[in-house]
Amino acid sequence: MDQLPNQGAATGKREIISAQARMAPLQPGGPLPWVQLRNAAFSAALFRKMVGRIDPRARDGDLVKVYDRDGAVFGTAFLNRKSQIALRMLGFGETPLAETFLEQRVAEAAALRRDVLQLEKVTNAYRLIYAEGDGLPGLIVDVFEHLAVVGLFSLAMFQRAPQIEKALRSLPSIERVIFRADDSIQRAEGFHIDPSRTLARDSLVITEHDLRFQIDPTCGHKTGFFCDQRENRFALTAFTSGRNVLDLCCYTGGFGIYALGRGNAAAVTAVDLDEKAVALARRNANLNRLAANRYETVHADVFPYLRQMGRNNRHFDVVILDPPKLIGRREDFSEGRQAYFDLNKLAMGVVRPGGLLLTCSCSGLLDQAEFLNVIRGAGRSARRRVQIIRISGAGPDHPVMNDFLEGIYLKCLWCQLG
Repeated sequence: MDQLPNQGAATGKREIISAQARMAPLQPGGPLPWVQLRNAAFSAALFRKMVGRIDPRARDGDLVKVYDRDGAVFGTAFLNRKSQIALRMLGFGETPLAETFLEQRVAEAAALRRDVLQLEKVTNAYRLIYAEGDGLPGLIVDVFEHLAVVGLFSLAMFQRAPQIEKALRSLPSIERVIFRADDSIQRAEGFHIDPSRTLARDSLVITEHDLRFQIDPTCGHKTGFFCDQRENRFALTAFTSGRNVLDLCCYTGGFGIYALGRGNAAAVTAVDLDEKAVALARRNANLNRLAANRYETVHADVFPYLRQMGRNNRHFDVVILDPPKLIGRREDFSEGRQAYFDLNKLAMGVVRPGGLLLTCSCSGLLDQAEFLNVIRGAGRSARRRVQIIRISGAGPDHPVMNDFLEGIYLKCLWCQLG
């Protein structure tokens, strides 16, 4: 038995040697260090097991020229051997990229939002850079009026923070830049953000379709506000006139405030487990001068809250269910899928016949087809007739590249219940 680990290691080493032996010799050229793949895939994310040889000159975070196993140029990428995603592809083909590509792509992303989508006509809060969707993997940037909040997801982007800040400050209206990254990302990628790079706790007020929201860009969830639901918040108002609305997992209160402030809802009940989120939703209702007797906030876990509403035979005309990400890792898939099932079954139980359930999932690992299966099963278990009248996702400031469809993370199902 003591021989098994060594035998396994020896087998793995033989497999690596065999795979490398099948790779053609390279004749690299140009200033960039190189990486040769054992297996190539046209994806923005290439994992460690796909990498064969690495130039001794290469350092983690470097821009590298990538070759396939036959020795042909495959593209240009960022390298990080510490990460599960060893190569974040920036482009495919013979022509290598230079470091100046970052400034160019930031400018292109800004032009898309401002000139093509013309988002500033309806809001001063939007996603300026959406990682792979803008050819900048490992980087997201949300703009809130004059502030750019940068989310870092890779060592390479962390190392280029000064260039990122310079590129952002060159854009009209951006006066401040702050950097954020989850602790788990920093550990996985091998970097650490100096706390002095982030401002002390701060808040500001942004506008969206003439509604105002106070947000916390330094300590709130993600970058402080969910810009991805903008179009869905606006679309909801077509269904809320004179209706009683339940906004579950309300966070800053977006859906409910739209329903009351623009959709003329009869009343809104906003529920969240986070006490600070509930207080923020209440402040946002006051900021928009919504009648206090028509906007109720509840600090509660939505699971027991929905069970209690079911026991009380309480029903709503419109229910919004927009929970946080319930599946963060592949090993959490089964548990997270079950949580989506249970939540939706409970939510269906409080929708009046003929009413609307807007149910959402922001878990990228739960694709649209599987989310539809969850809703189908929840409907059967709740003994409700579920008629899906619309399927939507994130707004156009979250573009998706055709070689990285994993960027389609937000799924929203608009369901009329019988």
